[in-house]
Amino acid sequence: MNDRTELDDWKAAWTAHGERIDRAVAATDHLLRKDSAREARRALAPSTAMLAIEAAAAGAAAVATAVLLARHAAEPRYLLAGGATLVYLAGLCAASVALLVRASRLDLGGPIATVQRDLAALQRAEYRSTLWAVLAGVITWLPAVLLLFEAVTGVDALARVDLAYLASNLLFGVAALALGVGWSRRYVEREDAPPWARRLIAAMSGRGLRVANARLAEVAAFVDEAS
Repeated sequence: MNDRTELDDWKAAWTAHGERIDRAVAATDHLLRKDSAREARRALAPSTAMLAIEAAAAGAAAVATAVLLARHAAEPRYLLAGGATLVYLAGLCAASVALLVRASRLDLGGPIATVQRDLAALQRAEYRSTLWAVLAGVITWLPAVLLLFEAVTGVDALARVDLAYLASNLLFGVAALALGVGWSRRYVEREDAPPWARRLIAAMSGRGLRVANARLAEVAAFVDEAS
């Protein structure tokens, strides 16, 4: 009887010890999540601020371009080149706003796996936005420079450029955009993307997201090891 009582006491003590360990691990996990969420927010703050600046700058440039287009509405070169620039700037503004809204809705205090998934999705979205901005910029860089010069100086710079040259420049940009987007979808954005593609996405998505992802990966590894 004494042996059975002693065995029951050992089992109860062992169970209580296990429960204390579970509570300690849970408390550590909670503190780590709070700490990682705070660090992730701090890491993402410069990126979100930059997105807000980009959206404001693109919006202001789009308004200025629209004013110039209204002033030269009867001239084909302005409708062609200026219209493409206006679409580009409006798209850039919309993309920055969409990324800003998406980043503001992140629940960084949730389960680590869920936060990592959401950050990875935001990273891919920011990569696509940057890719489109760079490739579409090939289409509009020349008219954008000329329109900016005209807005600052008042000189009708775009009116002095041959219309055929502007059209060929725009067509070249469209071809570059189509090839670049097609290449990205085939080799970079696929589900089984190779390591170099994942590194490219990380490099083009901004430092804040990379730091936040790295911190969450450290916390996830610690929690797994503790468990």
